[in-house]
Amino acid sequence: MKSTRRVKDAPRNQEWLLALLPVFPLVLLVMRLWYASRQDTQTLLLLLQNISPLGLLSAVLLTTVWVLPALILGGRVLGTLYWISTGRSSWLVRTAERLPGWVVALAVVVGLFAWQLRFLPTLAMLSLAVAGLTVRDRFARHEGLRGVVCYGLPVMAAVISYAVLWPAIGAAFAARDVATALLLTLPPGLAVLLTGPVPPAPARVLTHGIAIAMAVFTPFLVGVVVMKAPILPLMALQMTEKETPRVLVGYLVASDDQMSTVLGREGVVSFVQNDRLQSKVLCPDPGEVPRTWVNLHGWYVEQSMISWLAPAPPPAPGDLRCQGRPEDEGEHLTGGLPRY
Repeated sequence: MKSTRRVKDAPRNQEWLLALLPVFPLVLLVMRLWYASRQDTQTLLLLLQNISPLGLLSAVLLTTVWVLPALILGGRVLGTLYWISTGRSSWLVRTAERLPGWVVALAVVVGLFAWQLRFLPTLAMLSLAVAGLTVRDRFARHEGLRGVVCYGLPVMAAVISYAVLWPAIGAAFAARDVATALLLTLPPGLAVLLTGPVPPAPARVLTHGIAIAMAVFTPFLVGVVVMKAPILPLMALQMTEKETPRVLVGYLVASDDQMSTVLGREGVVSFVQNDRLQSKVLCPDPGEVPRTWVNLHGWYVEQSMISWLAPAPPPAPGDLRCQGRPEDEGEHLTGGLPRY
């Protein structure tokens, strides 16, 4: 039996919101270049002249891949929870109603592959909450179905999650990684609490307050991630300077037959003549260094499923040039990073 609610509010003119949608990525791209140029206008103009827009858009798109599932699932849960708790409509309920079921299912699939392992229990919690609240809303008279989906399924999922994630949970507590331990421990147990109504009095403050907080802080979170995303290849160029080898480590802005333009980590632009170059190497991004070594059978908690399933690159020895040291100062470091 479907829900009997009817949204009587007249549709509002929201064309202005659609017109502003392209503005946010554009502002992020300009701010990313401003940050990379260390607030120097001339360096900013140089980057704008040489950097491809596709490289900048990729950082925004990759960030959107994991942000959108959180917004879709969070909006659906909060809107449906407010409706079944109060029976009143609001902008949050209307937003949840306009999300088709296939969009919610697609958000779950995208989150499953794009989110890191430590966030998958949260994804499961939101998915179970959506299923339970939908059953309460559309099949209110089916007591058996409601008991299975709203109570039995979350409890069974929690037991399975704790059984599977126990090695990673124990490793997180042993490493005193509190954030990872909480992300792996709390969501499975909280799933059963999100499938039922809340008292009508605090329902609006709770649901709408969380929704407004998500709307306010999400742009800042996306902005922080985009600001730190690499937009240029990190290179180490070994060259001769007064018959002495010297290594310049920085981001390659442009290169032609005569000269290479490099943006140093400190924001200084260097122009290197190609006839002075002895060698150059592509360096790993410092941002890829893991913050924790907690893993589940080799699946590190900061890895997504798609990166864990992808073929691991062959281990490469460390290069002294990426450390700013000439290649002939010593042999390359042996060994390689783990599959991460």
